[in-house]
Amino acid sequence: MRRWVCCSLIGLALLGHAAQAQPTHPGVPVLIYHQIVTDGTPPGETVIPLSRFAEQMRYLHEQGYRTLSLGEFAAYLRGRTTVPARSVVLTLDDGWQSGLNAVPVLEAYGMRASFWIIVDRGIGGPYLEWSDIDALDRHPLFEVESHTLSHPWDRQDNLVTWVDGRVPGRTWHDALAELTGSRRRLETRLGRSVRFLAWPCGWYNDRLIRLARWAGYTTLLTAEPGFNSPGDDLRRIKRLFVDGACGMDEFVRTLTEGRYVVCQTAGRPSIGHLPYD
Repeated sequence: MRRWVCCSLIGLALLGHAAQAQPTHPGVPVLIYHQIVTDGTPPGETVIPLSRFAEQMRYLHEQGYRTLSLGEFAAYLRGRTTVPARSVVLTLDDGWQSGLNAVPVLEAYGMRASFWIIVDRGIGGPYLEWSDIDALDRHPLFEVESHTLSHPWDRQDNLVTWVDGRVPGRTWHDALAELTGSRRRLETRLGRSVRFLAWPCGWYNDRLIRLARWAGYTTLLTAEPGFNSPGDDLRRIKRLFVDGACGMDEFVRTLTEGRYVVCQTAGRPSIGHLPYD
């Protein structure tokens, strides 16, 4: 099974929009998860055992964290509402079938979460079926949003390099099609408006932000570290990658310090930052 390992620490290499160091400040953390496994797959940057995920959710519950819906979160950033001091947003990227393992845990604690779907290439097989996506979107605790049509993630062949004219045969028209196509297909399927977009691997630039607004999105999620506070730009939502190889100490640091904490397991090579030419 092919894993998109790019959506991790390497998402900090933003292809012409390099992440700047952000001072830690009070605000709402947004956590990124991918595969939540029970089959013994070794934990890593995009793979977390269900038992470890459950331990993290129990910690959030015991510490009094409240999970926000995307609508509540956006209203908070716009200054239209207040939220509890300990609030958090949970996101599960790529629409992996294994994400369903998280559902009973989230239900047990009454936690909200959003699932970000690759609408074309991320349906079926190791990914969610449309029937799963329908059920998640109907669930009172969960939401489904856009993660583009095909999730282009090659370091030299992706949405950013397309709009920058660095890939022969690809232009901003192709990037726009990824954004509009995903949104329209989800809206048709789910019968509601889709206004949130998470960038593949967190890679974006100002051109892509303009295209996303043109495509009808109002809120854009990156993979840049930090917290989110009222008045922040909804087109540049910060998110914290949860490394599945980390233990609870590192999870708490991620949650409270607002930055990536990278861990290693025996025999697993470091992925680190991808160089960009």
